[in-house]
Amino acid sequence: MKNIKSIHQKLKKIDKKLYIVGGFCREKILRKPNSGDIDLVTDVTPDEMKKVLKIAGEIGKKYGTCIVSEGGESFELTTFRKDIGSINFRKPAEVEFTDSLEEDSQRRDFTCNAIYFDVETEEFIDFHSGIEDVQQKIIRFVGNPRERIHEDALRILRCIRFKNKYNFQFASPEYIEIFQENIEILKNISMERIKQELDKILTNPNNVQALEDLKQIGFLKIFLPELDRLDQFGGNKHHLEGDIWIHTKMCVQEMNQIILREKITGERKLLLLWSILLHDIGKGPTYSVGKDGESHYYNHENVGAEMFKNNLAKRLLFPKNFEKEIYFLIREHLRLFMIPKMKKLKSRKLMMHEYFPDLILLGEADNKGRIPAKLDYFEEIASIYKDFQKLLETKTFFTGKDVLEKFPDLEGKKIGEKLEQWNNRVLLED
Repeated sequence: MKNIKSIHQKLKKIDKKLYIVGGFCREKILRKPNSGDIDLVTDVTPDEMKKVLKIAGEIGKKYGTCIVSEGGESFELTTFRKDIGSINFRKPAEVEFTDSLEEDSQRRDFTCNAIYFDVETEEFIDFHSGIEDVQQKIIRFVGNPRERIHEDALRILRCIRFKNKYNFQFASPEYIEIFQENIEILKNISMERIKQELDKILTNPNNVQALEDLKQIGFLKIFLPELDRLDQFGGNKHHLEGDIWIHTKMCVQEMNQIILREKITGERKLLLLWSILLHDIGKGPTYSVGKDGESHYYNHENVGAEMFKNNLAKRLLFPKNFEKEIYFLIREHLRLFMIPKMKKLKSRKLMMHEYFPDLILLGEADNKGRIPAKLDYFEEIASIYKDFQKLLETKTFFTGKDVLEKFPDLEGKKIGEKLEQWNNRVLLED
């Protein structure tokens, strides 16, 4: 707060105000540590800001937002404004600066995000009963929900995210119907913005309920049909928990526990959650019923991997490193359980793969996310991998340089082939 107080003192000299808005206020009321950036608002225009503050950059002068640098920290500082109309359900058609804090509050999405903290008095200012809503664990739109959604359709996803992040409830059951009525307008929002919200939803602890909310409002049907239809396909004697959607949600919940246990954060956490969510998407196209009357999904791991690579990865704009690893994890998620029966060289090559540590975590979640779970079988695989890791510590592998010292005339592929032969022998040694 020291640097924010310093900004306030500079604004006070020109008789202007400074407030904190958004997440800081919400989490202060919930007695949680602030988990994000601190957003500041003021009655100073962008041109006036430049005269009294150190401006590190402008996000959008039209919208009155500048990056202010103070004491080595950077803050977004936005002028009070009114948003007038909307363009393609994603941004205001016109912005008008105002000196009224109450008018600024009316453009906010939810009451829990329209609470202001006066930096000078250190008191909350609340025009929409947002404090009461936070205390009652309710997510409520500011004003008319339909109008707020038509201003920015992404607010549908944001509402679901906040609801589940804080274990809130919708202010009205009508919200589900409103979202269903307006879900199509989300097509006007860029996939980059949608994917950012999905990433935040998926990395929330209450992600399983959030996924169910997304299905209920029709979001999955439009944007992730591969997941939406999984509830049409039943389990079998190996999956007594129910349909594939139930299994998928159980797997996500198990992955949540694994991530906590292993203290996994950042990109790896997100990658593991996307991987487990998508690991069985190939079961829809491969569904069949055998003579035994059981559901079968032959080759679903390969079909699912190709579905991800050719469609989902492009649609959701996954970065290349995510695309490459998630493809591998979907494709190999059944081979993991074949390790005890594999030939030694084949199993050891798989266990040496750079993505294998994540594959074994995905396999654990997949195994525990079904009824009955084969815990003994998975423990056997984990034990084999642990023993192999110890064995690797005793091994020294050859390099291309070693090959060329022995065979200086070899070129191109021949070097790689010889290197593989030598290292295969090293791998087979116990």
